[in-house]
Amino acid sequence: MRNRCRELLLLFFMAAAGLSGQAYAGEFTLYAGWANPGKLTLANVRTGLGGSTIYGVRLGSTFGRVIGLEQTIAFSPDFLRPEDFAATGKVRGFISNTNLVVNAPVGRLVPYATAGIGWIKPFDSNSQLLFGTKFAVNYGGGLKFTRLAGPLGLRFDARGYTATGVFSRNLKIFEVSGGLLFSF
Repeated sequence: MRNRCRELLLLFFMAAAGLSGQAYAGEFTLYAGWANPGKLTLANVRTGLGGSTIYGVRLGSTFGRVIGLEQTIAFSPDFLRPEDFAATGKVRGFISNTNLVVNAPVGRLVPYATAGIGWIKPFDSNSQLLFGTKFAVNYGGGLKFTRLAGPLGLRFDARGYTATGVFSRNLKIFEVSGGLLFSF
């Protein structure tokens, strides 16, 4: 598994490096946020949302000023509640996806929409896969505040994920995050 992850990371970074010579701009975002597997209801809001934390990195290239590609790699130390899936301990999760990004730049403010594909992989503290690696689609958007202090800016996202074939149905996840954006 480690070798497969290394190969995928190496392949992505080689592709990103090849594209960066032709790209208008590159960006790198370190982010943290909140993800809620399952349905978001008024009852959940009243009880404190009961979701999980998520940390990640997004690496992107923009061609021209509007169209771009982005790779996300994220980790959640408390992805799902163990009692929901008969896990033997804390349930962690990895998320990786590749997205198309459509920007609408207005000076340093850049609203954007995004959609892509990837995978979600949950496992418990004993390194047991709960339901295997699942194909996922994601969609969403947000705001980028670019070059507020040199190359440093801010980024805020809202995304939805749908992982297919989880216990004979789809797992839907809602994620909100914010982070530091480095433009180059």
